[in-house]
Amino acid sequence: NLAEQAIREHVVIRKIIGTFRSENGSQNYQYISSLLSTWRLKGKSMFVEMDKILRKELCGFG
Repeated sequence: NLAEQAIREHVVIRKIIGTFRSENGSQNYQYISSLLSTWRLKGKSMFVEMDKILRKELCGFG
């Protein structure tokens, strides 16, 4: 099942580090891991996609 495979990686990480120290840290992890998983499934480079986001957010273009 594709959904179970996507969750498995994050469950292992959570078990290794114990838990997140804050709600904000947990939300940030979820946001970033969602982006990375989506890009991986679509066959996109995380470096190229992150560059696009940073250029848009920091420089106002992209």
